[in-house]
Amino acid sequence: MDTPEDSFDFTPDMIEIPEIFRNSLDKKPFERCISCDKYLLEDGTPYVIEKTIRNYKEHNVSDVIFEYAICMNCMANMRQAMSKESLEKMEQYFMSQVDPLERQLQLLNNETLNIEPWISHCMIKGTAREALDEYQICCQCDGKNIVFTIMPYMVGGQAMEEMAELLSAKSRGEIDDFMDNNFGLPPELEKELGDFKYVLI
Repeated sequence: MDTPEDSFDFTPDMIEIPEIFRNSLDKKPFERCISCDKYLLEDGTPYVIEKTIRNYKEHNVSDVIFEYAICMNCMANMRQAMSKESLEKMEQYFMSQVDPLERQLQLLNNETLNIEPWISHCMIKGTAREALDEYQICCQCDGKNIVFTIMPYMVGGQAMEEMAELLSAKSRGEIDDFMDNNFGLPPELEKELGDFKYVLI
């Protein structure tokens, strides 16, 4: 999907990256791009953080399945490797479900720079985070700060599955290769995830 700068003009608000978007192991900000190892924490360095999280509702706990930061250049390269048809279908799906500008203005007006309302419900389906089995959260950053645009947002498992169905075999292969090259999930975790499909959001 296009970054917010491609969609409309705005003056972004920023705060220090909150804990939920930091490395889950050491609670520190991500320092390096997962693809090119570029240092990310200098001012003026734009990048995206994505996390996929699974809820274990019977135990009232959640676990980070994988997480990473990726610079905008590498994100653009990955998008270019995907099929044009897949990108267009995902863009159409997204824009049919969400009004980016209305969402940004509403959240900034109601809860200025409070991260929780932005990721408390699936941006597409409206499902509360605690009611989901899996979900992805995503934010845009600049150096040591998170930037409030259309991001941050959360997308639940149902919406992710619907988006995954829009991908061509070529695009699905590119995403699967990205996952295998960077994470190499062990067989027991792949079995646990079942048919869950990660989507580059």
